[in-house]
Amino acid sequence: MYLAGVFFGDIFKMLVYRFLLLFTVFLFVLAGSGCERALLLQETPAGIAFPNEWVGNIDKDEFNEPSGICWHGERETLFVVGDEGDICEIGFDGTLVKQKHLRDADFEGVTHDPSSGLLYVAVEEAESIIEVHPETFEVLREFSIPRDFEGRTLLASGGEGIEAITFVPDADHPEGGVFYVANQAFVLSDEQDISAVFQVEIPLRSRTDEVRITGYFMPGIIDLSGLYYDSTKDTIFVISDAHNMIMEYSREYELLSVHAFPGDNQEGITVDADGYIYIAQDTGGIIKLKWLR
Repeated sequence: MYLAGVFFGDIFKMLVYRFLLLFTVFLFVLAGSGCERALLLQETPAGIAFPNEWVGNIDKDEFNEPSGICWHGERETLFVVGDEGDICEIGFDGTLVKQKHLRDADFEGVTHDPSSGLLYVAVEEAESIIEVHPETFEVLREFSIPRDFEGRTLLASGGEGIEAITFVPDADHPEGGVFYVANQAFVLSDEQDISAVFQVEIPLRSRTDEVRITGYFMPGIIDLSGLYYDSTKDTIFVISDAHNMIMEYSREYELLSVHAFPGDNQEGITVDADGYIYIAQDTGGIIKLKWLR
């Protein structure tokens, strides 16, 4: 009788978990647009915790305002950028490899192209992406993101600006892949400065001058602060700092999962080859977790 009770108790817990997940996703689908949708999400309890084991804060050198982070598979190190224009390379345990102040600018995200190894840093307010050599930290090129798409202004000048970046490799793409960048917005009612994730094509290989927005999707939530492309599942993870949430989307912009996300002022996210996840916190610290997929 006892074993039967444990068995059915576990089933009950699983059903409750699935109900909470489906209920959260249902609220996303049901919600309308604009302020009403944002209010509904703010009132929704984040009852589903992100599956992880806490490792700790590995920021040994107290990097200034970490706002973006990426795992570099070839070098097997982490690159971190900050709000004051700094960049550093650290080991998986936080040991500093090198650090440099690139310019007086607001760096908000960093990613890399696995085929070339080059880094790409999102610059807020300028709405640009700079190409950086990982060994020397030399700035090689800079690309300006257009503010308009299909005749509409979606990234208004003077707005909050781009807050996150990730690269999706594609061997069949003429540029070797595409970027996704998140525009940070604190209201959902401004049609010229939208809270959205944009797909951006940059001339990495063709050496032309054209940078194009090729599509976008709107999660319906404010303060999009971090992006990560999961190559194992071909999905995009989106963080909302204001709501302490992480959302997973398919490449067709379909919402797949929602979780409450640990940390404080989460502005960067990456995962290493061993499945450890790293969170860059704008208020300080780089949190390391074991991702229990």
